[in-house]
Amino acid sequence: MRDYTDGQLEALKWIALASMFVDHFGRHLLGWEQHSIVFAAGRIAFPLFALVLGLNLARPGDRAGRALRTSVRLAVACAVSVLPSIWARGDPAVVNIFGTLALGTALCWLLATPGHVGWRVALCLAIAYASGHVEYDLLGVFLIPAIYLWRVEEDRAFAMLALVLFLAVANLNRSFGGAYGLVGTLLALPLAMVLGRVRVEVPRMRWLFYAIYPVHLALIGALKRGLFG
Repeated sequence: MRDYTDGQLEALKWIALASMFVDHFGRHLLGWEQHSIVFAAGRIAFPLFALVLGLNLARPGDRAGRALRTSVRLAVACAVSVLPSIWARGDPAVVNIFGTLALGTALCWLLATPGHVGWRVALCLAIAYASGHVEYDLLGVFLIPAIYLWRVEEDRAFAMLALVLFLAVANLNRSFGGAYGLVGTLLALPLAMVLGRVRVEVPRMRWLFYAIYPVHLALIGALKRGLFG
């Protein structure tokens, strides 16, 4: 597998953020429907987030410690984003995307941490249950450790698993947005492949990424209610 540079991974992250902004502002503020180009644009975001997260967690070194720290940060960001997400989208039933990323990262921590099979199975079951309450459900959560294992083990079997889960996520998006959801999701793959061959330098701004998500949702909620009018 071709290694991504820090600049390439950061560029993928910002492309994902931009596509997410198009979707959120277009649908939740301007009223575009799911069967629309803004929904298609937004479907690019999650596969790229999952790819960047999985590859970063798989870097050599203390993978267990890295996954634990990242999952805690994502869980905190998820909690901070709950109210802005409900305010912007009006849907309290599904937790925001940070929840999906946090659960996927927790599975990576579990894979990197030796321990008794009993508590590992119990934690897997708890994560599987919680996955039903986050965006992209179990498919999205499991995509992250599949990418992680593909990179760590460099095994084609895990590459195929990641691909199957990616296609399942695409089909899930198709069920919501038809061809727009399907095509938008599938576009993430060639985009990631092309950017992996382009030399790009983008400075890393980790904390801005955590802050910009709840802030943009709060802004959408405020604009919907005319608080700046």
